[in-house]
Amino acid sequence: MAPGNDLLSQAEELARTSGNWADLSNALFHPTDGLLARALPSREARAAFVGTEQYKAIRRLVTRAIERSGLVPGGTPSRPGPLVVTLPAGVRTALETEAAAEGVGLTQWVLTKLSLPAGAAG
Repeated sequence: MAPGNDLLSQAEELARTSGNWADLSNALFHPTDGLLARALPSREARAAFVGTEQYKAIRRLVTRAIERSGLVPGGTPSRPGPLVVTLPAGVRTALETEAAAEGVGLTQWVLTKLSLPAGAAG
């Protein structure tokens, strides 16, 4: 079986067993643990795969899962996972400075700011 067809078969199995669209999306596209990241470890391999019919079929699996559950009911994965956010250098520097001034680590500071009501994180 061609690698793309094998990935599609595995993706179809994940679509049958995932509880909601968010879990399916994470199982497929998580940057380190997802099916595609494990099967296609280089950026070049993933970029080449994106243009294939198998990739388009995998994206349709997610679209169908969204159509079944809707974005809101399936919007929260049942298992927590990392959130990767790319910050501009200036924003990261500002957050690191604030965290140091508060005597906490960057992750703790960001979590604190995210837990505050909008506008209160000053």
